[in-house]
Amino acid sequence: MAGNISSLGIGSGVLTADVIDQLKAADTAKIIDPIDRKIETNNQKQQSYDLLSSYMNSFKGSTFALSNDTLFDNKTVDVSGAAEVTVDAGANVDSFTLETVTLAKKDITKLGALNSKTTPIASAAGVLNLDINGTTYNINYDATTTLESLTQSITDIAGTQIDASILETSSGAFSLVLSSKLTGANQAITITDTDDGTNGTGSLDAALFDTTVTDGYQKIQNATDAVFKFNGITATRSTNEISDLILGVTITLKTEGDISNVTINQDTQKIVDEMQMFVDNYNTLMTNLNDMTIFDKEQGKRGIFQGDSFVNGLKRDIAGTVTSRFSSGSLMDYGIDIDRYGVMSFDSSVLESKLQTDSASVKTFFAGGTDSNGNTVTGFFTNLDDKVKQYTGYGGLLPNFDSGLTKDAKNLADAKEKAQASLDTRYEIMTKRFTAYDGIISRLNSQFSSLQQIISAQLNSNN
Repeated sequence: MAGNISSLGIGSGVLTADVIDQLKAADTAKIIDPIDRKIETNNQKQQSYDLLSSYMNSFKGSTFALSNDTLFDNKTVDVSGAAEVTVDAGANVDSFTLETVTLAKKDITKLGALNSKTTPIASAAGVLNLDINGTTYNINYDATTTLESLTQSITDIAGTQIDASILETSSGAFSLVLSSKLTGANQAITITDTDDGTNGTGSLDAALFDTTVTDGYQKIQNATDAVFKFNGITATRSTNEISDLILGVTITLKTEGDISNVTINQDTQKIVDEMQMFVDNYNTLMTNLNDMTIFDKEQGKRGIFQGDSFVNGLKRDIAGTVTSRFSSGSLMDYGIDIDRYGVMSFDSSVLESKLQTDSASVKTFFAGGTDSNGNTVTGFFTNLDDKVKQYTGYGGLLPNFDSGLTKDAKNLADAKEKAQASLDTRYEIMTKRFTAYDGIISRLNSQFSSLQQIISAQLNSNN
């Protein structure tokens, strides 16, 4: 075929490859180019849809947050003293005073002062008995046991409740330090040294377990419970972190003698911030919807979805729901305003004032519930969230719209492929015909040339 095309026109000088190219270009412009333009438009619509879907999901996040009544359960906590207090959302608690009388402490016990931690510490076998919180741990030793090995044995046997370590209190003076892992009076450690029989005296070096000293060891810190006053009422706990006093409230005591005034209020700033986010997301959504559907003949602007009934309907639906008025009021009563260009603004001071004077009514208007007359009402943002959910939810209108665009893209691609194949076939046939016609013309030209030579020879002979 390539040879035919390259030689085309030799015989006729008319039926050339350039003629075929020009004819094919004209048909391509008439048949293929319109499909390409539709494909490009579809691509632009799919890209615009991705943006629209993203903006709708952001807007959905705001409508859901403001329709959720738990938004109104968030608390702010202000503590005047050293104590730390956190309050979970929804906790039913008022402001209170907290006085820390005694902090909960661990038991810290020190045994002896040896001049080495690697030399034997007993003259014979015995048992070091450690009692804590109703449990006795028996630590066996013998004449080869060192301070290091005894410490390791305590860790291995009693490590779940007692920390054991070696402390060098001064140069060449090593002590065994035992500490309860938890705080509270029930964490007191009692220590006895017995032989490996029943109740006889043990064999530990007096430098470690001094029987001439009361109990044979030194209490560095006694295990104690926390004692505190909640609104003047005395209470005790085994720990300084208290979460079982009031449901949803965690208190951490820090300093003995501290008096902390704890002020708890509704976190109105969180509500105001969510409202501002709603306004921002609404303006972003509507601005882009306007750009996608605009038709301005004077300025030559035409949005990608101009004339699309679905996208225009979505814009009207959202705008209409936002500006709707309930029996209990509208967004305009809470600091929202929409100018003649459709741009929403927010005066946060109006909402803050309403939250301070009647937070329950704001909650009912936003999220629904029971109004002051005992009637069950649907919240404004609950209604708006349901409206948005019709578009964004599983099987919603937006995913269906996207499926339509995807289907159109496939149909256009198939249409182009068929049209291109048909066009290519047509011009393959045309090329073959041109080649055949060119051969015929070439032979006719050759025959005419021979005839002309005969006629010329005849005329010359007659002269």
